[in-house]
Amino acid sequence: MMRTKKILIICRNELASAPRFMMEVNSLKHDFELIGAGDSAPVLTKDYHFIDISKKRKVYDFHFKYPYFLKKATSLVIRLFLQLRTTPTHLEYNYKVLDKLNYDLIIVHHFFDLELAVKLALKRKIKIIFNAHEYYPLEFDNDPVWMELIHPQYTKIADDFLKHIDLCFCVGEKIAQKYFSEYKLKSVIVNNSKPFYDLKPCKTGSKIKIVHHGAAIRERGLELMFDIMNILGESYELNIVLMPNEDDYMNFLMEKGASIPNVIFHSPVETEKIPLFLNSFDIGLFLLPPANFNYKYALPNKFFEFIQARLAIAVGPSPEMKSLVEKYDLGVVSEDFSPERLANLIKNLSIEKIEYFKGQSHKHAKELSSEKTEMAIRNAVINILK
Repeated sequence: MMRTKKILIICRNELASAPRFMMEVNSLKHDFELIGAGDSAPVLTKDYHFIDISKKRKVYDFHFKYPYFLKKATSLVIRLFLQLRTTPTHLEYNYKVLDKLNYDLIIVHHFFDLELAVKLALKRKIKIIFNAHEYYPLEFDNDPVWMELIHPQYTKIADDFLKHIDLCFCVGEKIAQKYFSEYKLKSVIVNNSKPFYDLKPCKTGSKIKIVHHGAAIRERGLELMFDIMNILGESYELNIVLMPNEDDYMNFLMEKGASIPNVIFHSPVETEKIPLFLNSFDIGLFLLPPANFNYKYALPNKFFEFIQARLAIAVGPSPEMKSLVEKYDLGVVSEDFSPERLANLIKNLSIEKIEYFKGQSHKHAKELSSEKTEMAIRNAVINILK
């Protein structure tokens, strides 16, 4: 009888990581024995064995999200200094913990864990899959401070370790193309699709209910939505559900939104309940100016949550979102990122047309759910282990 092969998944416990981690677990749990390694279990289930590698960890998974240049510069200098001093200790500890285990494949999620994964894999002569949440070498290429202090370090990590990666799980076609053109890294598209929800579109009323949910991050320019609402007027309302990633920016949005009668703020919703909450609205809105490379080619969780919620979709001309909206006829795409263009498109939609778009989301919800994506993960892993 053949031994069940084991897969080590190295994934830090971040809100953005848990859905992609669980997508892997759901797709692989029936065929393989799974070991999850991280700071804490993203979602603790019986489908995998969890190994804590948090000891001596300080700034290893540094994620750059500060809104002001002064705060950024100060934080970067301190973090870079500490990271250069503590990373060897962190790497050594993580390596000792994970080197004691037996496994046949490594899936690694975070950029700063590439060195750990490569060191473990080379010793065992096994293969590595890199689950790339974005294109890391240009993560904040719009910020001169980041480009000067951090970009060279990211480039070195990419140059040193991506050549050892056997396959990449990429969130979209454009980012996959970038990894291939720069590092000859082959990819399978593993987008941020969501599980299928058995819902139906709600009835559209006389007041059109628009909704946006996500993180309050200054670089996303979320205040542009208020300009859209000022154009649309009182026949429309904007419902906003935000995670306060940046407190000062969240406060700014709350103060600005308070002066607009048709803007309503809601408390955050548990991840698995988001489509259920969104289902009572009509249009999912996301206008994301291309502030950096990853924003330009974004295809975020919220896009697929709009679909599972059976909403019409209104977005700017972000290539990956634009492609799916137009392919499946899910809503409207503006010609540029100005609030005026998108507001006018929404204003010209009849109730019948909004309900048509909601019906298109309903029609394609199964096809655009994570079932297809999980099958792609399973097939990729089976093929790489042959």
